[in-house]
Amino acid sequence: MPGTAKHVHSHSTLAFGRLYADETGESHFGALSMEMTERSFAPPAPAFWVSPLTTASHHGFLVLPSGWVGDLHPAPMRMWIIMLDGEMEFEASDGERRSLVPGSALLLEDTTGKGHRGRVVGGLVATLAMVEVPARES
Repeated sequence: MPGTAKHVHSHSTLAFGRLYADETGESHFGALSMEMTERSFAPPAPAFWVSPLTTASHHGFLVLPSGWVGDLHPAPMRMWIIMLDGEMEFEASDGERRSLVPGSALLLEDTTGKGHRGRVVGGLVATLAMVEVPARES
């Protein structure tokens, strides 16, 4: 059909980080990937890549002042955090550190155990979107 683009790939994968607690309560960073499927999500707009849709309980925004430091603490709920502005550094209780910059996301699942440290870096206020997701089923 004229004007219709044919895509070579039927799906793609998105990769994100996660912060979780192991059975001894130590927190670690891990990898998380999501399969994407091309589909007609908002007709009549052209098809695009969509992840599986999952339940979300609540959503909101977090604004942390420049220089804010949160010592070792578990996440208050299982949630996605998406960095909108500023920069933060997260440290798992095992000592590994990761930075979040605008456009990056992290799934916080360390709701038990030692938790993690967080701090705003770079001299700017950090603005994050957060989406609470149900606890992972065992």
